[in-house]
Amino acid sequence: MAERTVRDFQCNYDVAPYADAWANATHFGLRSVDPDGTRNYQRGEGILTGMMLVTVRQQGTYVHFETWIHARLIARIGALFLIPTDMSVESGGMRGVVPRKMCREAANKLLAQLGQPPIA
Repeated sequence: MAERTVRDFQCNYDVAPYADAWANATHFGLRSVDPDGTRNYQRGEGILTGMMLVTVRQQGTYVHFETWIHARLIARIGALFLIPTDMSVESGGMRGVVPRKMCREAANKLLAQLGQPPIA
């Protein structure tokens, strides 16, 4: 299983306002904006189900989108280290089914707003 779900695409408008509105609607918090313009969003603290993370970076018309689940050590211990630290949100497999589904559904809402196909 991959560590992150990644999408690269072209967009002719600024995606930041769409991403911020999406974050508010889906209970993701804007954690930081990096110097290169990468916007980092997080939902949850990762105690029981894992943190849901999304990053969006736009340079000109090029957009780089990543989403993944991050499991803290306490959650990994509780799962007997059967779940990795980071995992993608694509469907399939038995590890982290619930948080991956929740994150995938939220991420697909943003992708739909940006005219991109959903994560399967």
